[in-house]
Amino acid sequence: MYSKKSKISHKSAFHNFKKSLAILLLIALGIYLWQEPLYTPTAIPASVNHFHFPKIIAHKALVSENFIGNTEEAIQEALTSYVEGIEVDVRISKDGIPFLYHSDQLENATNGRGTPEDHTWQQLQSLSYLPDCQSKIMSLEEALTVIGSQKYLFLDIKSSKILDYSLATKIVELIQKYHLQETVIVESFNPIFLITMRLKARDILLMYDFTVNATAIGEEVQTQFDKIPWLLKQSFFQKQVRRIVRPDILGPRWNVDSSLLKTLIANHYPIICWTVDKADTAESLFKIGVKGLQTNQPAEMAQITSQTKQTVWDAGGTKTQVDKIIHVKNVQDIIDAINEARSTHKSINIAGRRHSMGGQTLLKGAIHLNMLGLNSVQYHPEDQTVTVGAGTTWKKIQSILDEHGRSVKVMQSDNIFTVGGSISANVHGWQVNAPPIASTIKSLKILTADGHVRDVSAKNNPELFKAVIGGYGLFGVIIEAKLVTTANSALKFHCEFMKPEDFAANFKQHVTENPNVELAYGRLSVDSNHLFEEAGLFWYEKTHHVALNKITTEAAVALKRAFFRVSEYTELGKTLRWSAEKIYAKKLTAANSISRNNAMNSDIHILWPLYGQNKDILHEYFVPKDNLAEFLRIAKHLILSDDMNVLNVTIREIKQDRTSLLPYATQDVFGLVFLFSQSRNCLAETKMQQFTQKLIDAVIKVQGTFYLTYRLHYNQDQLLACYPKITEWLVIKQKWDQDGIFASQFFDYIQQDAAAAV
Repeated sequence: MYSKKSKISHKSAFHNFKKSLAILLLIALGIYLWQEPLYTPTAIPASVNHFHFPKIIAHKALVSENFIGNTEEAIQEALTSYVEGIEVDVRISKDGIPFLYHSDQLENATNGRGTPEDHTWQQLQSLSYLPDCQSKIMSLEEALTVIGSQKYLFLDIKSSKILDYSLATKIVELIQKYHLQETVIVESFNPIFLITMRLKARDILLMYDFTVNATAIGEEVQTQFDKIPWLLKQSFFQKQVRRIVRPDILGPRWNVDSSLLKTLIANHYPIICWTVDKADTAESLFKIGVKGLQTNQPAEMAQITSQTKQTVWDAGGTKTQVDKIIHVKNVQDIIDAINEARSTHKSINIAGRRHSMGGQTLLKGAIHLNMLGLNSVQYHPEDQTVTVGAGTTWKKIQSILDEHGRSVKVMQSDNIFTVGGSISANVHGWQVNAPPIASTIKSLKILTADGHVRDVSAKNNPELFKAVIGGYGLFGVIIEAKLVTTANSALKFHCEFMKPEDFAANFKQHVTENPNVELAYGRLSVDSNHLFEEAGLFWYEKTHHVALNKITTEAAVALKRAFFRVSEYTELGKTLRWSAEKIYAKKLTAANSISRNNAMNSDIHILWPLYGQNKDILHEYFVPKDNLAEFLRIAKHLILSDDMNVLNVTIREIKQDRTSLLPYATQDVFGLVFLFSQSRNCLAETKMQQFTQKLIDAVIKVQGTFYLTYRLHYNQDQLLACYPKITEWLVIKQKWDQDGIFASQFFDYIQQDAAAAV
């Protein structure tokens, strides 16, 4: 038996252990809180390197001294100017109408008196700006209808309330009403307001403004700076705000310490500084990697940006310097670019989100067309088609079709891509019994190298129609597409798990022979100890008619990302992720039905890299259904023998493509999308190239093909084996573009390979 003294000694030891553990936990917590949080944004749809940020943002919409800030006259002038972004100040009236106004007191700029928020909208509408009393206060809704998606719009929140739920709600409603999630950025010093916005709508871009020095300079208002609480001006607390809010953009004041800016940029945060009015300050900020500036002197700042080098990236981590970037807003912009290219003997390169990985959207010294500005959407109820601009994202199309009870017929599994890019790559998705997107296109408007706009379809100019689909922007500029749609059905989720060799038979039983299935895909286990030993088949069946929920964002994204990304670094992580996916999938089978649009509204942020030390690389192979097991057997051997880090493999069905000039689905196939993680060094790049060629040899062995959208790691023999019509394709390219106006790194590569083979 223990003595009383011994018992006391044990209690004391246990007490000391708990005390030590508590101290260690406090130290660990302190270290964690002191470190700069990882950049894990919630709304920005692409990585920082290949998302376009406006370089010059007109503060209060002012590009000259001709008009008063925040007025319609100033906005109209900004819309016709060179600035890419407009910043306005937003408040809310006593009766709940958001409006634009900068100062805290009406008498500072208008013929009214008092605090703006203490007035109804009717009272505010009756006021005029001084001195000429010509301009009126503008509502936010009026501003959104005038600006639309022509420019990036920054909404600087001027509310003095700590929790302004009403203003956050109204802003969300208006952004969603006009489908402006991709071009409107909500900015504020107030973390509570930003958190409220985040909780109400995860897909709205947020910018966290902060400063350390709160002394007003120039036209800045000291009373507004004085309202910023002391805590919000402390660097340590600002870190915690970034950790909690997870902003998409950071908005530091221009005089924040440059070492802090460099640290934030090194942690992949995109920075847009305010309010920068001196050329030397702008020059130094751009030099360290700041993305954009809010300024009262946009003309002077534009001179700075015109002298800075224009670098563009694609999703594969490739970058190049171009001669200039043109942000296309209309057809005339493209015609002007073609004329300039012809007169200066330069080439034109075309891009949307730049998610290809093989230089399709890159070319050194080219005139680079950014097509995101062509983003109109018009639904036609009479024939249930939709006409969209080439720069429109599938996400925007989905949100508009959802209002009409319709859905996209064929698209990728993620909705961040543009229609023009998708058509140029002739994409496919996990919609069943469907060829690639080519099968859903009724007609296209194409601007060819001769400067003419042509209406093309399967019946009208079929040669150009077939060449442009899967033509990677080399035959002309896609301006507009008319697409067929399908019903937004109610769907029920189902799943089965099996050995991969049984996948084809199960797919036939559960999917092919079931007319109620609309969406289906497979996934494989990827940990090295059980590589490709188990497959999951997931499908959605039409169910009885139920009330469909409005399209919403995916839930539990941060948790799903954590599960996914931990598997990048440990085999145990892959094992645990597969087990979690199985549990989650089986739970979903008991869940209520969802709409087709919600099923197809997956969040790309689940795949968002956490550390940026490695890069994600995609491969895609198209395998005849009967040869799937054989290809997986060879692929497994190659992955293990070459020690490749595979994170994910999904399987989709693609029906034979009878439309495009250069088809990858030459018969009914399974498309296998491999996601690999590799280091960023040259050795890893060489290793990946050698491995890729082995996998391509394997797919050729089973009478399959590979996807041209990804890395330029194939050789000329492999290109010709999978795409025997490439030489014919090049002849037609020459016919439609005799002077070689449209070009890319990808085109240079395949042209050399095809020429060498001939």
